[in-house]
Amino acid sequence: MKDIKEETIIEEEEKKEHPLLKKIIIISILIIVLSITYINIIGTKVIEVKEYKVASLNLPTSFDGFKVIQISDIHYGTTINNKELNNMVKKINELKPDIILFTGDLIDKNININDTTKEEIIEILSRLECTQYKYAIYGDEDYSNDNYENIMTESDFILLDNESTLLYYKDKTPIMITGISPIDTTPNYNIVSDTIDEIDLTILYRIILIHEPDAYDNISYSNPDLVLAGHTLGNMIRIPGIENLFTAQNAKKYNKDYNKINGTDMFISSGLGTSNFKSRINNRPSFNLYRFYKE
Repeated sequence: MKDIKEETIIEEEEKKEHPLLKKIIIISILIIVLSITYINIIGTKVIEVKEYKVASLNLPTSFDGFKVIQISDIHYGTTINNKELNNMVKKINELKPDIILFTGDLIDKNININDTTKEEIIEILSRLECTQYKYAIYGDEDYSNDNYENIMTESDFILLDNESTLLYYKDKTPIMITGISPIDTTPNYNIVSDTIDEIDLTILYRIILIHEPDAYDNISYSNPDLVLAGHTLGNMIRIPGIENLFTAQNAKKYNKDYNKINGTDMFISSGLGTSNFKSRINNRPSFNLYRFYKE
């Protein structure tokens, strides 16, 4: 009799455990499904806008309230395709920027596009609107892509490849925008000082566009007011308390969203796409909006 009672008690305990075990299994499956959904949909597809205030004494008064959009690292063909590009264009146009700056890496190095896709990209980027101009530089993956120059120029972007341009807005005092080639190509870091010499220091506010953030050390001598970079993809995965989990080459020294270096404001865009690792965790695709203010 004793053995029968013990077996009955054991069977009853096992029955009690089964519902709990089922709940644990169901919750675990839900967590996995939700995590995969976030990583592959929200984490890589839902674009956010990162907004920053940029204030400077050097900024011409006419540029007070000026709006600048920075796009970077689209890596088309990975997790960003036509649908996401269209969404980006819609969001940017709603913000009514004055200029749009692209800091490189349009098409991912592992992606080969056909003529139809090329024309689709041109059509989408051509719909980006701003009151002044759209400027672009080369990323490290753009030099190896034969389509890049044609796509950008056909989309009404002005390519700044080791070049500077003067931008006037409302009065006769311009700002200078300089674009420098990627580190492993043919960068001309002297272009900043050469241009300054030519115009006899009449530029009050200088913006330098670089793709890889660590290139900053090669232009720091010129004390630019604002440096905009990309390349890092926001380090791909962001875990609170752990920094620089996946840092890109040529972004080992500077990879935070914002860096203040000897009076220079340096912003690094987390970009839109992905690269070899097709996920972004705690690091949604984004573009930056800068609002300029005269101090």
